[in-house]
Amino acid sequence: MTSDDRRRQILSLLSSQGIVHVATLSQTFGVSTVTIRTDLSELEYGGKLKRIHGGAVSVKELVVPSLPKRMRRNTRAKDAIGHAAAGLVTDGETILVGSGSTTLAFVNALNPKTNLSIITDEPGIINYVTQRMPNVTPICTGGILGCGYHYYGPLLAASLANVHVDKVFLGADGFERRLGFLAERKVTAEAKKEFMRHGNRTVILMDATKVGASRFFVPFAMPGEIDLIIMDSDPHGIVATSVRAAGGRTHVIEVCT
Repeated sequence: MTSDDRRRQILSLLSSQGIVHVATLSQTFGVSTVTIRTDLSELEYGGKLKRIHGGAVSVKELVVPSLPKRMRRNTRAKDAIGHAAAGLVTDGETILVGSGSTTLAFVNALNPKTNLSIITDEPGIINYVTQRMPNVTPICTGGILGCGYHYYGPLLAASLANVHVDKVFLGADGFERRLGFLAERKVTAEAKKEFMRHGNRTVILMDATKVGASRFFVPFAMPGEIDLIIMDSDPHGIVATSVRAAGGRTHVIEVCT
């Protein structure tokens, strides 16, 4: 059986079962767990499934909506978060901005600034800046374009090798007490981690609906690794409690909407 045949059968099993496990697939196909993990990684990169611990689940059940759809949700909260974050940026600065609808709202709030350079892995942000922000220089990272939503992989890291900025602005697809800040996909989480390596300060921009996200999302940072978290509100003080438990430098700002 070729790898393509095996992957088609994995997708067929996933379609009928909703979830597959590495150990079971290894026995079913008579190959090593390393081979199965490679299969799952390749299928995830192609947007066919989502990796979880020990296996994979269907993207139909768990995928985060597309960027245009997300931009239409919680717009008031995202705009408030974006404007608060924009106050941290000065004219002439170079910043790193990760993918997401809240980070796009933040970029929009930067419109009055001049001579900014924005480095991002989000094609939507690149297009937005190119079309609407003549005073801003958009800089796109390298990498593989994953399902049209952001760049990932070794080329992303290579393109940032000589980059170091003061501030990194990232979105989050979720937050849970035990797991910290979460991303929809493994490759997205890896991209966010890479961005964090290239800045003095990391700022998370996240609306209240992201607190208590699916356990299948992938962690990329714990509260103690973040400098500032800007939210519209913190439900039941969950994020602030986690920050206090972690100790260190992290601050939470709740903005009025």
